[in-house]
Amino acid sequence: MTSTNNMDRERARENERRIASEKALDRATRVRRTKDIIWSALLASVLTIVFLTSIGWLTTQSVVNAARAEGMKELVALRSSICVANLQQRPDAGAKLAEFRALSYSEKDAAVRKFITDAKLATMVGEDAPADGAIEKCADAIKRLA
Repeated sequence: MTSTNNMDRERARENERRIASEKALDRATRVRRTKDIIWSALLASVLTIVFLTSIGWLTTQSVVNAARAEGMKELVALRSSICVANLQQRPDAGAKLAEFRALSYSEKDAAVRKFITDAKLATMVGEDAPADGAIEKCADAIKRLA
């Protein structure tokens, strides 16, 4: 009878070892699959970002920033033409242009900028100061006239 009990115990131990071994193998397989999925997702994300940026796709924020920059350029160009129109409407416009023509190139730039700033030609109605780049663009336009 003891030999039968010993055999049963041995079979039970062997069965427990086999079950533990199968659980360890299943756990290792599950961990390997999870790692493979995570690495695949990470690699796919990186490749997608690299591919989309290399073909020129932009995020919404970069499109908005580019549109704002382009709008500012156009606004400065519009303000420059308004500035020139304001100069031409002044009663002393002909005299000022003749004065600018008489100056040398290096003196002309400073004189035109000072005139635009003092006369507030680049400052639009309702504003305290001209927009960024408006004085430079207006000065370039007036120097072409002079």
